Amino acid sequence: MKLGAKFLWTSLLLSSVSAFPLNAAAQTVANDAASGGIDPLLAGAAGAIALAVAAVIWAFRVSDATRHQSLHWSEKLAEMEARLEKSDSVLSAHPGLVLVWEDDSASVSEEKWGKPKILGGPAALASLLSFSKDDQQEKAQPVDRLLNALGALPLQDDEAETPETLREKIKNLRAHGVAFSGNIVTPDGRSIEVDGRVAGGQVALWITDPAVRMAEDGAVIGAFRERATDLHGAHALLERSPVPAWRRNAKLELVWVNRAYAEIVEAPSVSDVIKQQTELDNTIKKLAASAASERKPNEGRAIINSRGERRVYRIVETPLHGSGDASLGGVAIDVTELDKSKTELRQQIEANQRTLDQIQTSVAIFGANQNLIYHNRAFQKLWDLDDAELSGRVYHGEILDNLRLAGHLPEPADYEIWKEHQLSLYTDGLSEPGSERLGDAPDEIWHLPDGRTVKVAKLRHPLGGVMVAFEDITEKVTLEAEFNTQIKVQKATLNNLAEGVAVFSGNGTLRLYNKAFQKLWRLDTRLLDSKPHIDIIVENLQKLAREADPSFDALRRCVASKSHEDRQPLNAQETRLADGRVLAIGTEPLPDGATLAHFLDITDSKEREKELKERNAILENADRLKSKFVDHVSYQLRTPLSTIIGFSEMLDGQMFGVLNDRQKDYIASIMSASYHLRDLINDIIDLAAIDAGKLDLSLNKTDIRALLENAATFAALKAEDTQVALKVDCPKDIGESEIDDKRIKQVLFNLLSNAFAYTGPGGAVTLGARRIDGTIKIWVADTGRGLSPTDQARAFDAFESRGPSAGAGLGLALVERFVKLHNGWVRMDSTEGQGVCVTCFLPEQAATIDLLPSDKEAPKNDEATSKTAEKPAKKKRTPRKTAAQRKKTSKKSASARPQAAE
Repeated sequence: MKLGAKFLWTSLLLSSVSAFPLNAAAQTVANDAASGGIDPLLAGAAGAIALAVAAVIWAFRVSDATRHQSLHWSEKLAEMEARLEKSDSVLSAHPGLVLVWEDDSASVSEEKWGKPKILGGPAALASLLSFSKDDQQEKAQPVDRLLNALGALPLQDDEAETPETLREKIKNLRAHGVAFSGNIVTPDGRSIEVDGRVAGGQVALWITDPAVRMAEDGAVIGAFRERATDLHGAHALLERSPVPAWRRNAKLELVWVNRAYAEIVEAPSVSDVIKQQTELDNTIKKLAASAASERKPNEGRAIINSRGERRVYRIVETPLHGSGDASLGGVAIDVTELDKSKTELRQQIEANQRTLDQIQTSVAIFGANQNLIYHNRAFQKLWDLDDAELSGRVYHGEILDNLRLAGHLPEPADYEIWKEHQLSLYTDGLSEPGSERLGDAPDEIWHLPDGRTVKVAKLRHPLGGVMVAFEDITEKVTLEAEFNTQIKVQKATLNNLAEGVAVFSGNGTLRLYNKAFQKLWRLDTRLLDSKPHIDIIVENLQKLAREADPSFDALRRCVASKSHEDRQPLNAQETRLADGRVLAIGTEPLPDGATLAHFLDITDSKEREKELKERNAILENADRLKSKFVDHVSYQLRTPLSTIIGFSEMLDGQMFGVLNDRQKDYIASIMSASYHLRDLINDIIDLAAIDAGKLDLSLNKTDIRALLENAATFAALKAEDTQVALKVDCPKDIGESEIDDKRIKQVLFNLLSNAFAYTGPGGAVTLGARRIDGTIKIWVADTGRGLSPTDQARAFDAFESRGPSAGAGLGLALVERFVKLHNGWVRMDSTEGQGVCVTCFLPEQAATIDLLPSDKEAPKNDEATSKTAEKPAKKKRTPRKTAAQRKKTSKKSASARPQAAE
């Protein structure tokens, strides 16, 4: 209508312009009539006629223009309708739906979506309506049913942090013109593509179901569907591939990465990688730039630390010859294990070469074309070759020629034939495939002009070529000759020994014997030369014995047995023969598995031993008489000594009046000397009881740790007075042992007293214990002046003492005897100026022994002696003193009382 009105107004305007000349003529006639030349009536009639003619003409022109304009717009309208039909047909061919709204956004409510124009194929509408399962919406419009079913689903948009629903997106589009694009996922897992745009004052919503596309038939669509399927499959495969992959645009920016890429760079998501433009390594972008400029794939290597692991990747950047976001593609192949294997192989080769450089054997490796590819230092040193002679491409034959000119090779009759024989391993026996990697040549011995002897070994190298090893055996040959000479000397030496010697091999056969062995046992020489077995030898030896002797069985076990317990040295097993001789049999295991048996005639020694035993018995009896005398005298001294101690303690307690300071000092000195004398008498009584074999032990389970702590507590005051540090070194879980705790405590007191006496101020004393292989090891070590070897030899003898601080010499003598009563032993380690360490070894299950045979005649004071032995004498408690008096008395007592010598 608007176009028709415009056309009418245009026609009228043109008609008015066309009629302008006729009106002008009529006006001219009127003007002439007014001037008196023409009749006014006639003039009026003429004007009316002219106006009528002009109107007719204008009417014809307007009618003609209107007819032309109507025809023109009819053609335009038909053309626009044809275009609209084509557009509708194109949109109808679209595999989805297009909803177009021309009304305002107020028509949209919770369940009403207005009245949009629906474009698209019926198949798409039917497919999309299948998502509406609500029976209550059967009477609703198809558009409302469809959008109500899809409106509550979130729109998957990579650019949005929090996805919005389709309903919210459509509201923003219609109200504010905010375009959107993405996809929604239905509850059954199908993905629906949606796209909202504003076009020409209208709102268009594109909804596409990929399933409709897949249902289309036709060659082009089918081919596109197959390619799209392959594309989606390849994309899904790359997305789930463990190999990192990515795609770049023309600006070398990352536009797509797979999940493996995000895992390696430890990114929260794939979208975060794209936003942050996180590269696997900074050098990869340079590879991409090079690949983009050269338009060909480019490779590189990158070391990436991911999740605490060092990984090596092979990077490949490839131009995709596409546009937009498909400019470059890249993958990262994990070659960590391959790189590790190459590194290990290289390290192994280097290690082998370093090993070959360290060995004395000369090694040279030649390639398949006989060129030298490796040699160690020993090879260059053996043949005295310079670096220049081995640099470059040197062949095996050339090296032999140079060595011959230098006089380092044997002088064969025909050198050319000899050289050809040396190089024959390269060509002989290579007819079968793979045989070039097998085979070797017999070893050769080269006697060189300079006097050296070289052993040569040749074999084919597994990687091709030949490996030659040269060993200088000159020293070996010399040592072998010297060894044979030494064996002959040893045989001559053994034959001159008075002791019979026989060496048996590891299998028990006789290997070597001397003349003394044959004469002692009166064996046949032919039997011995036949190298008989130990069983045959033992049978012949038993014929000379007076009776069955276990020494022969022990000899057989030491020689023939493979047990470690049996192959122990056999020391002086005495055997009496029928002719009255006494032989001592001993064995010594040799390092090579053989056994050395030695036999000695000790008949004369046994006679002398018998005489010495008789004399020793006489001396022991005299020693016992001495011990009895000392015990008797010591016991007789205790009675007046007890009286002196008693009255001294009474005076010290001021029971009969107050004493002045000088009197107190005298009384303290008397008490200190009395206590020391009493202890000395007790020690003499104990020593006499031990020597007489009358001292018994009271064994009980004793905690070793508690025993040491008690001894340390007793010695703490002494350590404080002498300014010596005392340390206890004993595990808390050392456990118990069956010992006489009173006697062992006396041992510890004596050792600690000696240590404090011979250690100056600032020194240290250590009291320790350990449990080792069923034995309790207790030691006392100090940092004092130590003992000389001469003093150490006599340290445990009774009444032996050395030094200014020495006492009566009974302390260590009692220590040794008490430990021996426990079936243990004592060891002293000392160096002059570096202190002394006395160690006592006590078995866990103590078994008492008698140091001397029991005497039938008991001492007169036997009862008193046994009581003294069972319970050591203790100091009587004195009346309580003041602190000053106790300190003064203790200092005087410590200074006045002598200590036992070490």
